[in-house]
Amino acid sequence: MKKAIVGAMMAVAMTAAACSVVCAEDGGSKKIAVMRNMTSSDHTTQFFAGCVAEGEALGYTVETFMADGDDVKMQNIMEQNLNQDYDIWILSHANEGYQYDIVSKAVEKGIKVVGFDCGGDHVEGVTYTSQSDGDLTEISLDAMIEKAEEMGKTQPIKMIEVNTLGAIVPFDTRHAKIEEYEKEGKIEVVRMISPNLAGGDAYAEVNTGVSTAIQSGLEFDGVWSASTGFLDGVMDAVNASGNEYVVTGIDISDTELQRLASEPMYYCCAAVDPYVIGMVDVRIAVSKVLGLETPETFQFPAVGIKNTDVEEGATMASLKGVIDGFGESDEFLSDELKALYK
Repeated sequence: MKKAIVGAMMAVAMTAAACSVVCAEDGGSKKIAVMRNMTSSDHTTQFFAGCVAEGEALGYTVETFMADGDDVKMQNIMEQNLNQDYDIWILSHANEGYQYDIVSKAVEKGIKVVGFDCGGDHVEGVTYTSQSDGDLTEISLDAMIEKAEEMGKTQPIKMIEVNTLGAIVPFDTRHAKIEEYEKEGKIEVVRMISPNLAGGDAYAEVNTGVSTAIQSGLEFDGVWSASTGFLDGVMDAVNASGNEYVVTGIDISDTELQRLASEPMYYCCAAVDPYVIGMVDVRIAVSKVLGLETPETFQFPAVGIKNTDVEEGATMASLKGVIDGFGESDEFLSDELKALYK
């Protein structure tokens, strides 16, 4: 009560923006909920780690929630957290059909929200961040074309696409870039393998799909994956065949670095550091609490990491200072935020 009275008295003599800063520092629960609608992976672990480390450094308690790629579970988590005392929501992959409605309720309650790779209409006051999916796809496709041509192949490079359309927004936007490359005659998708992400055995579906393509005599030069989370099944099938196929994909992790270092046919991974994504999303959200100006959208730049860039034993942490944009970022690092660091 005392804090509320002090805040009200100070508001008389301050601008609305300045009051936002004082209220943020003196009140609120100082709690962040990070909710991710993806399955467990190194990428998810590192995204959470970035959120937790940055949130705690800025004086917040951070709690994480996994929906395992289940939209119903994600909706339930979000609805339940509406009734908790969070100041901030960081959402990852909340989909069209429920994102707008539930986030609107959160904003009405005063919760500051940042959404990463979320579907649906944008809610006013929320910042929606994303990876540059077009760039990620271009980097990984260009690398496949480059390596295939080194092996004597000619355009259009024939490839298998591992992707589940309609699952999450990034998978659709990445596929749109593939369609552009097909129209330009650079590649030809000779087969699409679409694992069931809602409770299916993605490994078995991908492994069987690639193995069947090889055994049937289907001619192709490479395999491109919308997510490196599918590559266990791809690489096992490719290695078992004894044939040479170029493999590229999107999204990096410690697992992928080891794969790049040890698998000659795994040529390139296009990525944004998931730790940095989590870190920057938290900075944007805390900036909102402080009353600072934030954009409606923000896009993380993509980079390509080839197997020649890494050595055995490489980790995400060891890429700091080697690959631009890994391990650190100055984005949204304002003086106001610097003053909060513990």
